[in-house]
Amino acid sequence: MTRGPLPTQAEFHQAIASRADAWYSACLRITRSPELAEDAVQEALLSAWAKRDQFQGDARLETWIHRIAINAALQLVRKQKPGMFTPLDEEPPGDNERPDDLQHQDETVNLLARALPCLTEAERVCFVLKHLEQWRLQEIADELGTNTSSVKQALFRGVRKLRGKLADLRSTSL
Repeated sequence: MTRGPLPTQAEFHQAIASRADAWYSACLRITRSPELAEDAVQEALLSAWAKRDQFQGDARLETWIHRIAINAALQLVRKQKPGMFTPLDEEPPGDNERPDDLQHQDETVNLLARALPCLTEAERVCFVLKHLEQWRLQEIADELGTNTSSVKQALFRGVRKLRGKLADLRSTSL
């Protein structure tokens, strides 16, 4: 396996400047605590810098650090609530999106944030990792120490609950 050059300090600074808010948002959804989210991002950055020789360059540096931040947040949640799981982030809008698209996206994100608490910890973690973080089922199962059938069940239950909750929230906000 061939590795490219180590990421430079300038590349890390650029990654932090462009993605730190997204990493924090993802960690906040997982931990539900601003302090723990900050700790997770800080731990991820320290870990990424210390392990930068493991960066293979097959993904963007920002994506690699994002994954480390998610794992750090999950670890913090496990320490806080042994045996329980938790959630994550949406991508920031691109430069080419129209203002009305952005407003609709913001409304959807706000509704989803209000609906996520109706899920159990396991359902929320599975939903966020699958639908917001784009993890594969096997990756989620491996991370949570379970099998893909359990992940699929949690996703099915979570999506069903979210559909009902989002319908209720939309009808009350009209």
